[in-house]
Amino acid sequence: MNKIFFLAYNDIKRFASDPGSLFLALIFPLVLVFLVVNVYPLEDRGDTLKLGMVSLEEEGKISQELINVLEGEEVIPVQELDFEGALQKIEKGEIGAFLLFPEEFTRKIYENEKGEIRVYASPENLTGRMAALEIARGLANQITYVQRSLELIKRYEGIEPREVVERIKARGDYRVMPGSWGDVPVNIRSAGPPVAENRINWALPAFFTMFVFLASSLGAVGLVEEREKLILERIALGGIKKEAVLGARFLSNLFKGLLQVIVLWGAGILIFNVYTGLSFSALLVVSFLFVGAASAFSLWAASISTSYSFAFSLGIISSLTMASLGGCWWPVYLMPSWMGFLGRFTPHWWANSAFSNLLLTGGGLESIRVEAGILVLFIFVFSFLAYRAFRYF
Repeated sequence: MNKIFFLAYNDIKRFASDPGSLFLALIFPLVLVFLVVNVYPLEDRGDTLKLGMVSLEEEGKISQELINVLEGEEVIPVQELDFEGALQKIEKGEIGAFLLFPEEFTRKIYENEKGEIRVYASPENLTGRMAALEIARGLANQITYVQRSLELIKRYEGIEPREVVERIKARGDYRVMPGSWGDVPVNIRSAGPPVAENRINWALPAFFTMFVFLASSLGAVGLVEEREKLILERIALGGIKKEAVLGARFLSNLFKGLLQVIVLWGAGILIFNVYTGLSFSALLVVSFLFVGAASAFSLWAASISTSYSFAFSLGIISSLTMASLGGCWWPVYLMPSWMGFLGRFTPHWWANSAFSNLLLTGGGLESIRVEAGILVLFIFVFSFLAYRAFRYF
């Protein structure tokens, strides 16, 4: 164990004494974020987007209550439609997309079962598809909170979920339920000119995943350089097993990645006023898991590289390719279907999907279980491949 920490310490010391590595990992991402937030012009949004809502349930059900609240919204106008009428309006371009609530929607909420909200959109209307998907995901997160509340009330108070909802409806005040729906009185007064949207909320997560992976991938060059200089051969003659060498490298990569987590997210919060979502702990979980996946990939890249130049080229090409496929350069909903399919084979796609869920739709740790699980899988797969391919000389 002491040998692992000693090797990791040497690698970290080299990183800390290299101004170029520090600039690439910590300073350059913040410079790009600043330029994107303050220099890049806001796009012209054009005409107001319109969405439809379709419920296959009868009047009085929860889906109908949701539609009644959302119908007529000014930011994104929503209108209630029947299924066939909604399809025709999409074909004519009168609405961007629509959400459909299935027949068993209310029953599954009451019985704490997993339900679904279906999204229909034209393949050409990317903005409508994006808006509908984000609204559906946001509603799903809020409904999950409601289900938990109803389940706890049933467990500790013995009141059935249906009765709880009926009591709340009778009072006309849905606000007693976390994440629930209903009108909230708001007093508005003019306090100055409108405040522009904070683009840091989507720029920082994207640059975080891209530069954490890039810095870690280029770290593979150091291990290959040690092999070319026969340092690894001397380590092998000293009786240090490859598990210790790989473990030390993984530990040092993990430390450098965690340093990026602290610096980039810290600067985002303190300087750029980034929104961290409802669950900061979930944000950290995704960040740490992505650092682990990037660290494991770096070991595999170093293990299969035959030369210093090959390792450097592999790090650059793989990092930029995965960044483009994984939603670091443009949102995943703007990608063609084949590109989105390929993106799912990168850890970037799953990390950016989790960040979007946490920062844009109010999700918590429960809502990113799949993404977190996939990132853990990436860590194990890359680590296994690195172990199989590693060589001292």
